[in-house]
Amino acid sequence: MNICKIILGLLAVTLMLAKQVYGSNHNVNSHHIKKILIVVAMESEGLPIISALHLQKSKRQFSPLPMQAYVGNIHGIDLMLIENGIDPVNHVQNIGTQAATLTTYVGYERFHPDLIISIGSAGGVLQNESRINGIYYSTAIFFYDRRLPIPGYHEYGLGDYKPLNLSDISKKIGIQPGVICSDDSFDDNKTDYDTFIKLHCSAIEMEAAGVAWVSMLTNTPILAIKGITNYVKGENVHTDYQHNLPHVTKALSVKLKKLLIQLAESNEKH
Repeated sequence: MNICKIILGLLAVTLMLAKQVYGSNHNVNSHHIKKILIVVAMESEGLPIISALHLQKSKRQFSPLPMQAYVGNIHGIDLMLIENGIDPVNHVQNIGTQAATLTTYVGYERFHPDLIISIGSAGGVLQNESRINGIYYSTAIFFYDRRLPIPGYHEYGLGDYKPLNLSDISKKIGIQPGVICSDDSFDDNKTDYDTFIKLHCSAIEMEAAGVAWVSMLTNTPILAIKGITNYVKGENVHTDYQHNLPHVTKALSVKLKKLLIQLAESNEKH
């Protein structure tokens, strides 16, 4: 047998076993959560959360890295919100899975959380019945454009990360279940759109899968919460995004606060 086939076969089995361990027992009622890392891409997404949770800028930052951290506490749960920060060359906000991965890692190393939450805005897929201004929590998290047609690498490319199960409390918070799909392009690409349909993606964004990869490596439960500002196909994508972003980010901050209160109440029952 070809040695390459043996290696690829072993890799596929290893990935499957790793996901089984990572995805097991991550139910909201089975964890005592005392420290939560909240990962946000853009300042416009972070500010309403910082205000709603009364977070303060951390005295310890990450220089020379551009990430910005804010800290606080709600009902006994310690919080750290970390933003991707500004790109020092192009002077734009760092977005995408690459920035999200590094942001999550440095936040994890500093804070060692019991739960990681990726939160922010997203595009929706009309064919999958996504709703503008709807707030979705992750039932699965995928990369959508890492196309690697090799056994083992195909699964690696998709990610298919298993998030914290919120089904027990989602109705109390007023958020809907959905599949979150991430990557680094927002052009009109037929191959990508076909993948959205195949994976039943509810929210299309650029960070959650990068965050989830770090959560898998550190065996830390992950949750993504995304608000839909626009559909990914249409004539007014950017206009709808700008119009709906303030409402969506405000709604995300409200839903997140409700979630944190529910988690604190769950802690008291343990």
